[in-house]
Amino acid sequence: MSCSRFWPVIDVMASEKARRMAMKRNKNGPVDVWCWSQPESEVMNAFVEDVKTVHSSRWRTILYEYRPETGVLLDHLRTQPSSLIDVLLANPGGYGAAVSLELSQDGPHLRHVDVRSMCLPWQSPRLTNLSTLCLRDIYHGIPHPEDLYQILFTSPRLERLCLIEVHSQEIHRNSQEYLWTTSRPISLPHLTVLAIQNVSKSITHKLLPLIRATSCKTAIINGQGEFSAILEPQETNLELIAQPAKVSESLRLKLETEEEPHVHILSNPVIAYEWVHWAFDTPGVDIKLAVRSADILARSWNQLTTVLKACGAASNITDIKIEWSMDSSGQELPFPVGLLELCPALTRLEVTDYSTTTLTPLVRLLRKGTSLSADSEGGTYSWLLPKVNTFIFHAQTIHDLEECATEVKDLLEIRYPEQKADSTNQEIASPTPMETLKLPSVLVARLRAMNISTCLKFDDVVQGTATENA
Repeated sequence: MSCSRFWPVIDVMASEKARRMAMKRNKNGPVDVWCWSQPESEVMNAFVEDVKTVHSSRWRTILYEYRPETGVLLDHLRTQPSSLIDVLLANPGGYGAAVSLELSQDGPHLRHVDVRSMCLPWQSPRLTNLSTLCLRDIYHGIPHPEDLYQILFTSPRLERLCLIEVHSQEIHRNSQEYLWTTSRPISLPHLTVLAIQNVSKSITHKLLPLIRATSCKTAIINGQGEFSAILEPQETNLELIAQPAKVSESLRLKLETEEEPHVHILSNPVIAYEWVHWAFDTPGVDIKLAVRSADILARSWNQLTTVLKACGAASNITDIKIEWSMDSSGQELPFPVGLLELCPALTRLEVTDYSTTTLTPLVRLLRKGTSLSADSEGGTYSWLLPKVNTFIFHAQTIHDLEECATEVKDLLEIRYPEQKADSTNQEIASPTPMETLKLPSVLVARLRAMNISTCLKFDDVVQGTATENA
């Protein structure tokens, strides 16, 4: 009770005595009004009477969950001008066709807007300079894409943007009228969280590409059915991947070739469901990029590599899992080897390859290093991926067994030599010893028949995985 944060809150679920004590201690300061849960009618009536004694100019935050028995408070809000800056509204029971809070036009710009199954006057001049815009489960009174564009464009300090389950025929119809090609980009340099899930394509294909968010740490863009969100591999979309990938500890890449081919890039981000004041999101990326052709995919990997390099190395990523295959016509698709080079802290790499073409470039990558000295006669030789201690490779077949066996033999002898060579002035930094090397069983059998000079205990480290044939 001594906490100064307690006194501004007028809470319907607090006892009448506690509520009036708070009001007495805070006679002239800003007020946060909380109307939530399922209060009994007598409790609700007493709460509304208390609220009516507070001048609307003192209102700062409204946390409101609509139910028929709490409608009396909503009616009171509609008749009062207010100085609200934080609006947290929900209709958890889905009552009514369109429950709306009609904000007065006069008043300060809103700061945090978190609306769930309710609506606001989306063209209000108060919906500018926002820090948070979170809309969930909006099925009635849906903001048009033009309104969303205006809200975002006039909120350059936006930090959190969540549009989840915002869709209806209303959006589809009106979005055709907007001239997106003439719209200016939306600069959101402070945006750290972007979540767009199950929304109309006018948002994912028209509005989203206009967003410039170079500081974004959490990016989730997905959907199902008619609201599937497979993004075109254009530069603005690739930029959304870079920062979240950089701060992630794990990364998953999966090539999907059924229906609309795409690459799913995932690192298990989490968008908190709590109200914005108590929400703690987990950084990461969950985005699907369309695969239009092998050439376009190759350019996309190059662009993404360039963007990641500009952000600095993805030094937090320690675990990468990739599922790869050919396209539906049997064409080989370019593998993102260049992205792996930007993960110096990588310790675990697992690849499932249905195209059977990636083992050789992966083995060469693990064998690859760079000299840290410009002096050609000396210096320190460092591995690009010095910390990898687990490499697991699954494949149904091995087409060129001898070539693959030779590549792996060279890897083991060069990266983990039986004894350090002393015929050169160049010092070779020792990588982390390999603990697990799982390869197709037919390849492991061939390696056992070869004379490999390595410091690793072969039978302890090298293990077999299933293959169909050699």
